[in-house]
Amino acid sequence: MEYLEGEPLNRRIKAQGQLPEAEAARITAQVCQALECLRTNGIVHRDLKPENIMLCRDGTVRLLDFGIARATDSRRLTLTGLTTNLGTPDYMAPEQVGGKRGDHRTDIYSLGAILYEMVTGRVPFEGDSPYVIMNARTGGDPVAPRIINPQLSPAIEEIILHAMARDPAERQSTAAELQGQLEDYGKVRLTERHLRLQPVGQGMAQEPPWIMRGVVIALAVVIVQLGLFGLLFWHFARSGHR
Repeated sequence: MEYLEGEPLNRRIKAQGQLPEAEAARITAQVCQALECLRTNGIVHRDLKPENIMLCRDGTVRLLDFGIARATDSRRLTLTGLTTNLGTPDYMAPEQVGGKRGDHRTDIYSLGAILYEMVTGRVPFEGDSPYVIMNARTGGDPVAPRIINPQLSPAIEEIILHAMARDPAERQSTAAELQGQLEDYGKVRLTERHLRLQPVGQGMAQEPPWIMRGVVIALAVVIVQLGLFGLLFWHFARSGHR
């Protein structure tokens, strides 16, 4: 086991609020190196968050906690838990909310969400419960980073919003591509994504669809049981009057 001297990224964010753009880009680019290594070996981390990124004193960055990492050819995920098996709500990709296993582009979304927090000091989506936070990302986009931090460059905003596209096919194809953009803004094609963002709807359901289906099923079972109980009560009541 390797001993690391440094601090987790979440502690750095808590202490500084917004990290300088260059520092955030450098940290994210190093995480991209680790993700690209995972991708070439057919592994998806699935729980990227600032707590799992160690900033070492020698300037290197290490990716930690592979507790729910999964090979890309393994079986589809089952919903046996929220944060333990599927990732952390603040950084989960939309496809994870639906219980899908995801692929390397799932990690790209989570890394984009972490970069968003580094340069804005805020997580992309907020809510009163994990369910609200999870559901928000399936029906809307985050506030454009430059609205929160006007000092950011258009390039870093484009990179973040590209990585956080709700459709996995619309994200950077690999972590290597994302790293290349972070290290050379000349590779970033500005498409004004910030003008096409869709805000989270006011009338969105407060729970993810699979939670709502479970509630409906449970209510249906209760109604059927009450109906059967009523029939039995009516039958025995009639028998008693004979």
